[in-house]
Amino acid sequence: TYQKDYIKAAKIFHFNSFKIAFVYALKPSMIPALTILGLDFAAMIGNAFLVESVFAWPGLARYSVEAIMHKDLNAIVATVLILCTAFLVINLIIDLLVSVINPKITLDTR
Repeated sequence: TYQKDYIKAAKIFHFNSFKIAFVYALKPSMIPALTILGLDFAAMIGNAFLVESVFAWPGLARYSVEAIMHKDLNAIVATVLILCTAFLVINLIIDLLVSVINPKITLDTR
């Protein structure tokens, strides 16, 4: 981001380095970081199954593994629905944050 023309122009006009860093450089750099955080949430859900199974911790992932082992279809559907809803809500929040950070990115329905 520091190689962009608007950052170079701000340096030429002797803007405060704090303002350049937090106003002009941080906002465009936050968008990919927030997107990766949303994808990491999915990886965290997947890792919860392994961690809860290995360490025998009680939780939703262990419950779903036991439901799969006992072929309890209703419990499997319920846990998948809960995990998918959590994933969708997290990604919706991240999309809304990205649209707040960069007003050019809109949630238009055209």
